[in-house]
Amino acid sequence: MNIPGPLSVSPLNQTGQELSLRPFQRVTAQILAVSGTTAILSVEGYPVVAQLSSSDQAAALLAQRTAQFIVTQLSDQVVTLKFVKNDQSQPALTGSVSAGPELAARLLEQNGIPVTDNSLMLARSALKQNLPVTPDLLNELLGVLSESGARGEAQVELAAALKAAGLPVTPQSLALAARPAAQTGEALGNLIALLSNALNQNLPEATAKQLNSNLQMLKEMVLPWSAESGRLASQIKASVDVLGRSLESILLEQSQNPNLIGSEKSLLSLVKLQQALKQDGKNDLADAVDKFLGDIRQNQLMNVKPDPVPGRGEWSEIGFLLQRALQEASDHSAAARLRIAHEAGQDSGKINPAYTRMLIQVDVKPGETIEVDISLVGKQIRTVVTAPDPVWVKNAQVELPSLEEALQGLGFVMKDTQIDVGKPLPFGGIAMTSGGAPRMTVDIEV
Repeated sequence: MNIPGPLSVSPLNQTGQELSLRPFQRVTAQILAVSGTTAILSVEGYPVVAQLSSSDQAAALLAQRTAQFIVTQLSDQVVTLKFVKNDQSQPALTGSVSAGPELAARLLEQNGIPVTDNSLMLARSALKQNLPVTPDLLNELLGVLSESGARGEAQVELAAALKAAGLPVTPQSLALAARPAAQTGEALGNLIALLSNALNQNLPEATAKQLNSNLQMLKEMVLPWSAESGRLASQIKASVDVLGRSLESILLEQSQNPNLIGSEKSLLSLVKLQQALKQDGKNDLADAVDKFLGDIRQNQLMNVKPDPVPGRGEWSEIGFLLQRALQEASDHSAAARLRIAHEAGQDSGKINPAYTRMLIQVDVKPGETIEVDISLVGKQIRTVVTAPDPVWVKNAQVELPSLEEALQGLGFVMKDTQIDVGKPLPFGGIAMTSGGAPRMTVDIEV
């Protein structure tokens, strides 16, 4: 299968961007459309057109939503991909191979690095994450682990996973990533409920005023389920302004501009509330606010990509709380999450609305999630809806005409729609690898 030219999409408009690939890389592509022996694929939000070598390949791709490929050849003009078929008839390889010494140990010796328990553990973790085993990498990770006081294989693998994801590796980022994962919408709903109940407590006047102010700020971030689009867009922007800006950024701005009056609608306002509650002896409430701030900082960390990983598109993710009715959000609400793909590279912070992919998940009931997967290529859209049961599938089918009409009003064309019953995959955070025997070296005599 040949893919001519970097992102050469025809007859769709071209992005002008380049997809970074490397030889022998395995990539997963979404199948947008198959016509004859031509297929339009989406690789992490990048649209590409593939010229298939046979009608059999077209038939195989047509039956799948996604497919895996291996980059076999790479040049300035042509990228050659090998279609990896999921052949269940082939028996799995079993048994073990014992030839040379462990690969991690040999790499350490070749780089002049002492083979210790810590260095061997780090080298194994680096290999699992496809990281190069070099003295600079090991010294960096060993320094962070030593400074943070981390011990054990889990902490070592987490540090390697952060590095592989292109995230900063520091004692602070390691501690944040090690926290139990929390959904922003759920965390927001829990904090609103706790602070609402605290209004009945006997609090000092200044603390009560601070609590009321913060409670109002949090409630404004709850999105009305059936609000018109303009209001929703405004509230989403306000929510991103609060939850998307780190405390470090706010404090840096204030240190550089001492006369600047900080906004009361920021995470810094919640820090002041946490401190006031602590001083008043309301330790449970103070801990709840502190936990929420930690959950938000963890989410912010996952959106930081200072060193984009070559050959892989990046995602930005944010969580929301949807209010179903006019009642309190804590009683009639649903957590929602949004992921948006954007290119890795110099402009990785920018999202091209004409060429991207969006995943929207809404927890309609505990344990039941509906997902809408939207791929935008030029002005054409492919939508895949995954619903928890046939009832929600029917509801989605009823809503499709209004969605298509709304998209047409924005200048988009609904090219293809698919609705399935299933359980969407949870949004991924840090890609951890576990288990597996150590990789061994193999000496081959020719």
